[in-house]
Amino acid sequence: MPKFLIEDGLSLKQKRGIGQYTQRLFEVLSTNETTIMTRKPFLEKIKNNIIRRITYAFWLNTFFIIKLILLRDETICIFPATMTPFIKLPRKRYISIIHDIRSVEYPELSTKIQNIHANFVNWTAIKFSDELVTVSETMKNQISKYYEIDKNKIKIIYNTSSIQNINYDKDETILRKYALKPKTYLFFVGGRDKNKNIQTLISSFERINNDFPNLKLVIAGSKGNDKLISANPDIIYTGFISDEDIKVLYKNSLIFMFPSIYEGFGIPILDAQIMNIPVACSDIAVFREVAGEGALFCDISPESFAEGIRTLITNTELRENLVKKGSENVKRYSLQEIKKQIERFK
Repeated sequence: MPKFLIEDGLSLKQKRGIGQYTQRLFEVLSTNETTIMTRKPFLEKIKNNIIRRITYAFWLNTFFIIKLILLRDETICIFPATMTPFIKLPRKRYISIIHDIRSVEYPELSTKIQNIHANFVNWTAIKFSDELVTVSETMKNQISKYYEIDKNKIKIIYNTSSIQNINYDKDETILRKYALKPKTYLFFVGGRDKNKNIQTLISSFERINNDFPNLKLVIAGSKGNDKLISANPDIIYTGFISDEDIKVLYKNSLIFMFPSIYEGFGIPILDAQIMNIPVACSDIAVFREVAGEGALFCDISPESFAEGIRTLITNTELRENLVKKGSENVKRYSLQEIKKQIERFK
């Protein structure tokens, strides 16, 4: 049986979408004693993003290649952070995962530096991998379209919920920390990047704020490339928060909001569904695929999201129905299902 080697690509330290995806892959494969994960603490300590990325590209094509040479067994190398070595070795299979092609389809949502880096990283995967993987049927179609690749040559390994253990008993303490009460707030979690479209969420909340004066909007997540404008005291910005806090904020929210313009998948939708919270999200193809029937889909506008919020707040039966359908939908993305997808590569 071949060894599995997962090259984390510095994503685990970031603890965001790709980092979560990498961790889930390792959890699925770690039952196999021949599975190893590569971490690079010395690179993770570099604070400047550009220097860290350049250094990582050099490391990947030098020291990592040496590591592969020393692994004389047949090895399946998985690159969940997409960047792939230029040097191909015998008895080594490269499986590269492209999570999105925002830099091609929506370049205006990222900085020029981010687009240059993303285009380069995707190019390495397409050029040097033995097998190309993505995270959704929607992404498979987009990659095939923009890079003119036969769809049959692109495989899928889904994302899954980032919340695997939902047992905790600190709800009251954590809610008090953010001055919140159960079921009195809308919740969003994610980096403050332009593709997340958080300003639309803010604008939609302000449209209904007077009608629901006790309602708050909680925006959790680290800073990104977008600037948010609002002085509304009912909007709470938590910044980056712990996994435990995120679980509690999901569980006690009234509605989970996800107004993204573009995503490759949408892990927070599954997180909300597994926590039995109704979802209101953008009406985009990938969310239709990922959320199934367990979400209320809104046009990407403040007016549409405001109407969606109003509908869900006033319609208890609809909220309960979305929770029920979401609970069923999330089963499609269990670790067992992911394992089945990975089995095809052995």
